[in-house]
Amino acid sequence: MDQVMRDNVTEYPSTINVLKRFNLFPEVVVGAFFRAFTAVSDQLKIRTKECWTVNRGNGLPPVLSCEGIGDPMYFYVHSVFFLHGILMALVFLLGSFISQSVWGGLLSVLCFFYNHGEATRVQWTPPLRESFSFPLHTLQMLVVTLALSVSRPGRSFVCWIALTTIMFMLPWQFAQFSLATQTLSLIACYMLKAIDSTKFKAILYGQVIGLAVSFVLLFGNLMLLTSLFSCVLVGAFVIVFAEPVLNKLNQIVQWIVQGILLVLSIVGVKKLVGLVLGVADDAHIFDILRSKFGDYRNFHTMLYTCAKEFDFLELETYGKLSKSLLLPLVALVVLVISAEIMRSLVARLRGQSTTKKEDEQAETSELTEQAPVIYHLFQLAAYTVMAVAIMRLKLFWTPQLCVMASLICSKKYFGWLHARCFSKAVLVLVIAAAMSIGGWQNLKEQFAIFGEYSNVPLEQLVEWVNTNTPREAVFAGSMPTMANLKLSTERAIVNHPHYEDEGLRARTMEVYSVFSRKPVSEVHAKLKAMGVQFVIIEDNWCRSRPSPGCGMADIWDVEDPANRHRKTSACVEMAEKPEPYFRRVFKNQAYDVFAIVVDPMAPPPQQAPPQQKQETPPPPPQQKQETVLPQQKQETPPPQQKQETPPPQQKQETPQQTVPPQQKQQATPPQQTVPPQQKQETPPPQQKQQPPPPPQTPPPQQKQETPPPQQKQQPPPPQQKQETPQETLPPQQKQQTPPLQQKQVTPPPQQNQQTPPPPQQKQPPPA
Repeated sequence: MDQVMRDNVTEYPSTINVLKRFNLFPEVVVGAFFRAFTAVSDQLKIRTKECWTVNRGNGLPPVLSCEGIGDPMYFYVHSVFFLHGILMALVFLLGSFISQSVWGGLLSVLCFFYNHGEATRVQWTPPLRESFSFPLHTLQMLVVTLALSVSRPGRSFVCWIALTTIMFMLPWQFAQFSLATQTLSLIACYMLKAIDSTKFKAILYGQVIGLAVSFVLLFGNLMLLTSLFSCVLVGAFVIVFAEPVLNKLNQIVQWIVQGILLVLSIVGVKKLVGLVLGVADDAHIFDILRSKFGDYRNFHTMLYTCAKEFDFLELETYGKLSKSLLLPLVALVVLVISAEIMRSLVARLRGQSTTKKEDEQAETSELTEQAPVIYHLFQLAAYTVMAVAIMRLKLFWTPQLCVMASLICSKKYFGWLHARCFSKAVLVLVIAAAMSIGGWQNLKEQFAIFGEYSNVPLEQLVEWVNTNTPREAVFAGSMPTMANLKLSTERAIVNHPHYEDEGLRARTMEVYSVFSRKPVSEVHAKLKAMGVQFVIIEDNWCRSRPSPGCGMADIWDVEDPANRHRKTSACVEMAEKPEPYFRRVFKNQAYDVFAIVVDPMAPPPQQAPPQQKQETPPPPPQQKQETVLPQQKQETPPPQQKQETPPPQQKQETPQQTVPPQQKQQATPPQQTVPPQQKQETPPPQQKQQPPPPPQTPPPQQKQETPPPQQKQQPPPPQQKQETPQETLPPQQKQQTPPLQQKQVTPPPQQNQQTPPPPQQKQPPPA
């Protein structure tokens, strides 16, 4: 828990509370249950999983695969599916209650199954926050519906509403928007006098308690205080406490005043609290709405609106819901109920105008009896607007359609239809049979989906990161890739998909500058300032354009018009020539990994000073070579001794002028790891140092076996004693000089270099 509450890896270098930021209470609860389950099963020696090795072929390594509830992933997914099994029970109870018929509950469940692909995403992405929260949302709606059906809800209802509100809000940061629509729907019921102020206050108290407790449990998450939900609650209390004054007004005028008070309260509280607390975490939501219904655009709104999930509701959804007859059935229900409510409302207004108090009370009583249905009707209207504007939010709309479909079994609204069909059962069976034509086709499409998840490029990337980077490495890249990398490698990342935080939005924008048309140097400066060590670029993010104006470079053009004239984006330039700001360290068919060069402008030959220091010690070991002739048992490399080497030494007797350059190379031998070329610059003083022959310890010679130029320094002394030492030359294998001589056919300094160009030898040491 300490690591969860003090995490400096997920948003490096910041330390965050993960429970506060990501609403991870479901994972904490599931983790606690898993530990208890494994402890009990191990104690009882119950086998809970089976594992085997899968050979995948195609050059891929084998993997260990496990099945069973004892596996952490299976336990996690089964927990989510268990919650959605409870969701089906809640849908049945809700449909049965508002329709006052068990057949209505059965019809709601049938509609949910026939439209499962449009009602939830749990089958594709179980870890989504909505997968945990939506079943609890349905439970909270059921409790509110029960409270609306009671004449005077007591403290028990307040507690239940508070508890279910807490359970709904803790797993999901978007719960506040759904609760805001719920409160607005209740305000509409109150304005129509379908519920009185006592009942309305009881529900509001439960919601306020739930909001306050959630704020505490989420460690003071300020986003809850500035949320639309909290602002709507303030507006609701303003309207309720102004009731004594507003009741003196005409009903039409009263509605106008209540609407004005509500809007002013919401806008005023939102602005005031935002300014006082300095929080704008949910500002992007309102920017998205502005971009949906206007010409407003910025980097963040375009990231959302260019994604399919945040586009307007597609026509295909209307077609699927119509084929299963859900949409036509609910349209019929809404028309009938709306007509009934309008009739009661008009009758009450007429009673008011004619001062017939008895008629007014009778119609008010009739509206009060319909309060649960009226609430769900307004809730459906709110969810319809949300789904049409943002396709992802159809997960609220479709289940609400299924609940409303149950009202076809309501005796109050469709008793006339039941009489013609002999009974509710016959009517439900006829509707179910008609729905099955399109609904069964939807189910077959769901059942036909088979397969397994395989992403070899991502697997290769993860394996490379695990084996070739330190645990402290810091990565940046696209939000989905960073989430996978954090999960699979536990490396530090600087951005991730939780876009509800204002600071993270700014940070992600900085990282995504790699997809802009900015100069590579500017991108490098931004990433370096964030502490990034490796940046991962996906080719499809860099070059693709899902729709006109939705390429990453196009999105950046909105924010960075100054660089719009540039033809290529920074990521393309990095892929073609990463130097000197980046260095490519990994590449496969989908991903490029670039290391951030800390100081791209630093000159590479920084090794010159140490080389000069190394030139001073070489003379002593060189002279020791004469005494240590037997130590270099280099008779083993006969190819080097191809005593073709002595002839050139004899030639050295006459042309001693040629010997000095060799001796210049000999001055370099002690620099075993340093290229001999640079040492050649200082050899003249070394030649003067060669005359003194004081012997010293021989060990450096053995190290000098790799740099043959050391032994070339010895030829000058043997040249002075050329008559006698010529026989000793072969054992000394100063004739390691021969390999130099053979390599001296090319420029002598290149002898130690496996790659001829001299500057290349300078590069390996700094690396």
